[in-house]
Amino acid sequence: MTNSVDKQKPSITELPRSIQNIIRGIESEKNLTHTKLRKIVKYAHVQIEDLTPWTDYEHSPLDSYGRVSIYDGGYFNIMVMSWLPGDFSAIHDHGKTLWGAVQVFGEAEHGIFYVQDSEIRTLSRVQMKPGQIVGVTHELVHQMGNPTDRKYPSLHIYGNDGITHGKITEEERIIDFDEDTVQRAVGGAFFALPEDEIVRREPGLNPDFMTWLRNTTETIRRLRTADKAGVPCYNKNLNKLIFDLFDPRRAQQFLHDLEENVDDNGHNTNSATWKLLNRELQAGAKIQAEIQEDEGGITQDSFYTYADLYDEIIGKPCLEGFMGNYLQFFQQKYISDLSQTEIISIGCGTGLIERYMIENLGVRYENLYGIDISEAMIQVASNFIRAEVGDALTLDPSIRMWDMAYSGLNVFQYLDHQFLEDVISQTAKIIKPNGYFVGDFITPDHIRWYPNVIYSQNKEIVSLRTPQLIEKENCMYQRSQIMNFSSRGGKMRITDEGVHDRFLPPLGRVRYYFERAFGKVDIFDAVSLEPIPNTADTCPSTRYVVIAQRTKVES
Repeated sequence: MTNSVDKQKPSITELPRSIQNIIRGIESEKNLTHTKLRKIVKYAHVQIEDLTPWTDYEHSPLDSYGRVSIYDGGYFNIMVMSWLPGDFSAIHDHGKTLWGAVQVFGEAEHGIFYVQDSEIRTLSRVQMKPGQIVGVTHELVHQMGNPTDRKYPSLHIYGNDGITHGKITEEERIIDFDEDTVQRAVGGAFFALPEDEIVRREPGLNPDFMTWLRNTTETIRRLRTADKAGVPCYNKNLNKLIFDLFDPRRAQQFLHDLEENVDDNGHNTNSATWKLLNRELQAGAKIQAEIQEDEGGITQDSFYTYADLYDEIIGKPCLEGFMGNYLQFFQQKYISDLSQTEIISIGCGTGLIERYMIENLGVRYENLYGIDISEAMIQVASNFIRAEVGDALTLDPSIRMWDMAYSGLNVFQYLDHQFLEDVISQTAKIIKPNGYFVGDFITPDHIRWYPNVIYSQNKEIVSLRTPQLIEKENCMYQRSQIMNFSSRGGKMRITDEGVHDRFLPPLGRVRYYFERAFGKVDIFDAVSLEPIPNTADTCPSTRYVVIAQRTKVES
């Protein structure tokens, strides 16, 4: 553990000209504020090489960053902090500092917190640009860090009125949620301060979920770095912190904080808080994944964790909400007896819908076969149906023909736009004459319905979704960042399921592709099951089901 490193103090004339300009600017200003100081620093034109003599990238793995004093002006101090990839400070203020400024020379992350009474909340967390300057006040409670893969320094200036006794940053507050205290310290804002650097302890602050999560995440990351370097930490228990990170008892606080910012339809009501929450969940998911990987529990399949949760948050609600109804509708209007119908399910996922066909529609187990590109999904599906990893674009009619193809939950729209017509055409080729395709799709305006939060029935699983419309090669897609939260099975698990893109073709184009490949096509609103006219662009539910019959025969 290191404190501020005091190298041999240079005279002012030995310092880089930019630092001299800052010192003279401070000394010439009588009533200094953080706003005035930011201007002084801005016009000093500090360059990264000006700070090189004071960088310390060899700091202890337990230290959150390197910390070296350049100049002590009595009532102000100038320091250089050195940030390795992954270095983050603890949440802290600056003790007796009344005004100050920080200039970063890399893409630093800066979090600001709001403290009132015994509560602490995250106000913002932003990525700074190299050269950017932020002001420091006595009230500022913040956290800085390096989320990039490059090291860089930052310049720090702290000062007061010259009357306040003691070191300027003396009795700074270090917020420690692990031991539920506020540590009054002098020196670096580190996660695991030794006792001789803690002046005293005060009662702790109560964080909201995302503030607790991020602080716990960064504490664990720092201790794991030290542990891997063989540096012991005597006042923190890494195993306890990891246990806390997976403790399902935190779920109630998560749900409470989440529901404060979500309406009855699952749409977020505070975009700034929503962005913050997802950012902190991503950090938590990353450290949990790293811990799981160390324990040998990660697979290369990106759907591995999603497959385990999929039915509770997607499959079952959609089956009960509209998929079961349109399958019964198909049976009533098109094929009343499905017992002899041989069906291939394209993109079968976990096999939930296929089980419904077997158990409720009279489809025979041996007549139904599922394929999916995800090995993890197939592992789940194979417990209930016949299934294997497969790609719809490679289906071969010379191997087998089917009476019916099924594709649920807009699977075809997860393909790139250039393949949509191909997959429809290839599907038609494996269907026997007069056989059927049944599948659902989403309309280009599906985002108007799309919720930000989906709960499982018992709320043990929560899926957070952040959708946006994007353009790729003059085609429209709905892109969704998906974070999943689970408290079932005795563990709290946060998983980053990544970004999912769905192609949003005009409804008329989908109809055209099916008519070219199959012949006869009927399209219905997937929820109301009302026919959708040829001229329609969308439908009330923003979901539609295509029922196509192969009446065309290739010449």
